[in-house]
Formats: sequence, structure tokens, C-alpha cells
Amino acid sequence: MLRRTHVEPFLREENGTLEVSFLQDPGGRVAPFLDRLCRLVRRLEGCPRRTVLEALRRQERRVRDARRLSGVAKSLMDACSFRAPGGAERAPEVRETLFRARGEYWPPTPGDLRLPYRMAAETLGIPEADVDRLLYADDPLARVLVRAPRMTGAALLDRYNLDLARGVLLNAVEMTLTARGGWKRIFRAVKLARLMYRIEVAGKGRYRVHLTGPAAPYLVRPQRYGSRFVRVVPALVQASGWRLDALVEHQGKRLPYALGSRAQPIPTTAPSRRGRRPGYDSSWEEALATDFAAKLGEERGGWTLVREETPVALGQELFLPDFTLRHRDGREALVEIVGFWTPEYLERKVRQVAAAGMEHLVLVVFRGLAAGKGDPDPFEGVAPGRVLWFTNKPRIGPVLEAAERVGRA
Repeated sequence: MLRRTHVEPFLREENGTLEVSFLQDPGGRVAPFLDRLCRLVRRLEGCPRRTVLEALRRQERRVRDARRLSGVAKSLMDACSFRAPGGAERAPEVRETLFRARGEYWPPTPGDLRLPYRMAAETLGIPEADVDRLLYADDPLARVLVRAPRMTGAALLDRYNLDLARGVLLNAVEMTLTARGGWKRIFRAVKLARLMYRIEVAGKGRYRVHLTGPAAPYLVRPQRYGSRFVRVVPALVQASGWRLDALVEHQGKRLPYALGSRAQPIPTTAPSRRGRRPGYDSSWEEALATDFAAKLGEERGGWTLVREETPVALGQELFLPDFTLRHRDGREALVEIVGFWTPEYLERKVRQVAAAGMEHLVLVVFRGLAAGKGDPDPFEGVAPGRVLWFTNKPRIGPVLEAAERVGRA
């Protein structure tokens, strides 16, 4: 993902709206240059990250705008796979041993500056050359390029423009998504990112998703929320007739920012997501389901836990619960895990749930990702027993107790 420093130079205010200067290729010269960048990085497989970065930086003499190249290089590096060099886990031990040896033999004997290295190698039982190799092997710049992406220059151009469009949203206060289809993928992306959202029905099979942005007030960790917030865009651009409308903070103003499937050079395929855990949208969902199964198997006290993948009507809006708890006597309770939140967002959701008559909903809220952490339960009077708090990972015991109280047939 691009940082704000990669995005800001290409933003401008025009007629009261925020516009982005995407990288275009009208003369057909940009894609061949990006092709060369991709081939350059592939040739550097097996080299440290610092070497790859320096090789890309040296390409500045071939371009007019080094700021643009910096963003393209970041998109390309994000598509690469790196790993720590062998023995990197011993780097802290090597540093401690070497620095202790330097202290014992300071000032150094003239002509024998390598004495501390030999003493450290003897103490650690490794060759002297390994002391040099492992001294800073845990530095992120020492990570080794394992695999460079097999992409073309045109594909890198698409990826960069998509990253640029996403980077603008790091300063978004709010955002609204619309599309003509592909809603299952969009809903899943919203759930996976653990965003604060509200879904309205906009017609038969069509919806409008309102998202709270990372620049909204009272967010304790806006950077962490922002990195999750922009994950929705790759899922959105795969939908037909997609559009996003956002309100973005820019140079002390809040400006409207819009993207659509027709107007901008945004690719319709998203970058692959490496390492996604199958079956669950988050580690919290997995922890809750695992805790449930570990207690008394698939059924506990007559309750079964079922993942929910379809929206539930909430008045004129829709709600996406994570689980449904079903009892053998016919009672049900919906379970929603809330990650990022603000007091206003949580209070509004609780009141909407109460107004819609969904007293069987249990909100399981992570205390660490928003304001109001000092209050044990600021909504106890609004939803007694239906807002549960957790600090590390959710536990099924309190959830089942709440389900016993609020479950209904």
C-alpha cells in the first residue's frame, strides 16, 4: 500500500472536488519502462532488500518525476516476497556478545581491530565471518528477495494506479460504495476488514454501503484502521458498475472524492491476497469458533454455532452478523464481533438494533481499537447484557450466557 507521501504530490483541488493524477501511458513509453523495472527486480532474486531498493532508486535518472517512480517502486516491492536470511534470529545475541567484547578490549590495539570479532566468534562457537554476516541480519533491509512478481509493465501500471486510488482514502472521513453486482465479495471484504459500516437497500439486489473512514474523530489507531479500510477497494473494482464517493481531508479542507468504473484507469482485477486464512474472516472469528468447539464439541448446552454469510434486515438497512447461535428448542441469537468503533458508531448501532426489535443480537466488542476504553461499559443502560467486551480474544462462555438471556424463537 502506498504511503501518504507517495500520494499527496498527485492530488489537486478542482472545482471543489479532489482529483487524482493517475499515471497514464498515451505515448506507449511508460509500460516498456515498467517492464524493464520488473525484469530488473527478477534478476535481483536472492539479494537483500537494500540492494533491490538501491537498484530501483538508480532508475531516477531515466524518469522526469522521481516522486512518481518512488510510488511505482513501492507497488512493485509490495508484490515481492522477502524472507529473513538464515540465522537472523541470532542477531541480537551476536550484537550483545560483540559489543561486550568491544567494551572489554577498548581502546583497540593498533592494527588488531578484528580482535572483538574473533572473541565473539569464539564465545558463540561460530566462524568469524558469521559474526559480520549475522550482526544486523534482523534488519528489515537485510531480508532476502525470494520471489519477484512475474508481471508485465502494463500490470504494474494497473497495480500502481489502484494503489494510488486506495492511498487517497487514508485521509477519508467517510465513504459510500455502490455497484450493480458482486455484493457477496464486497460484503466479505467489509467484514474481513472489521470496518464500521452501515448498509442500505438501494433496490432489488442493490445496496449502498456507508463506511466510517480513518480520518473520522475519536479513532485511537487511525493508521491501523486505514490499512484495513483500503482493503475494500480491490473487491469493489471487481464488481460491475462500481462507484465510490468519499469525503477526504486535504490541506485543511474536506473535499468530495469520487471514483467509478468508467472514468478512471483502475484495473478490474485485484492483487492476490497471500496467506489468507481459509474459512474465517478474522482471527477473532476463528478464536470464538475454536473456543466453542474445544469446550464440548459441536454442541454445547443445546447450542450450535453457525457462520452467517447472508445479510439480515435491520429496518430499512442490512446487518452482517458473524455467527448465529441456534438452540435445539428453536431459539436463536445473532453474534457480531466489532473491531474498530467509536462511541457514536456503537451507540447508533445499538439503538438501531433496539428500534428494529433485534433484541437477540449480541455485540462482542474489542476494547483496544477505539476511544472510551476507560469506561467498563458505557452502553450498559442502552443494551443491558448484549454488549460484551474483550481485550485479547473473545471467549464463548460470556457469549453463551448472553445468548441464554436474549435468544428468541
